[in-house]
Amino acid sequence: MLPERSHDGPMQMALDEVLLRSARKPLLRIYRWDGPCVSFGYFQKQEIVKQIHPILPSVRRWTGGGIVEHGKDHTFSLILPKGEAVARLSPVDFYRQLHGCLAGWVSVAMCSEVRLAGSGETKSGPACFSAPARDDLLAQGRKILGGALRRNGGCLLYQGSLSVAGAKEWNHEGMASAISLSIRKVILSDAHRKEAAELGQIRYRSQEWNGLR
Repeated sequence: MLPERSHDGPMQMALDEVLLRSARKPLLRIYRWDGPCVSFGYFQKQEIVKQIHPILPSVRRWTGGGIVEHGKDHTFSLILPKGEAVARLSPVDFYRQLHGCLAGWVSVAMCSEVRLAGSGETKSGPACFSAPARDDLLAQGRKILGGALRRNGGCLLYQGSLSVAGAKEWNHEGMASAISLSIRKVILSDAHRKEAAELGQIRYRSQEWNGLR
């Protein structure tokens, strides 16, 4: 699903949740941001986000992971409906397989070696790109791709961020082809857009949600 319109953080989060609830087939969605924004993991504290990014608007994700600054990155989500075999993989196995598929595409686009982070290269910290996790993508020793997962009713949501100069202009179909042998473009329906706008207002724009911890 290519980005027809740009959206802010709450709307992006709401779109993923709405699409996850209604998905019948695997869906890759590419984000387009309407301005700089910070997203932070479900289990993180908003006060830490405000200390690191006191000016930028921020939104709590439905998935875990760390703090990510958006606007210049290539942000995307992968939605897998109930019944897909890959959606039943353990989080560790799914993460490794997905990033392994994407590594080749990223390597070709960058003209540089890209590999999965090993257990001895992990670090802890609140900011996503300064704290590599096992099987994140590394290039020249730097983390360039990380993601977070959420399971809901047997469905699986992956939200990822690729931080490489110019990545927003890379071939989206090439990315989809790295994940699946069969792809087709789909358009976001007005019904999904309306539902997401309502959910974004109720949940992702609320202080009750963003200040949860």
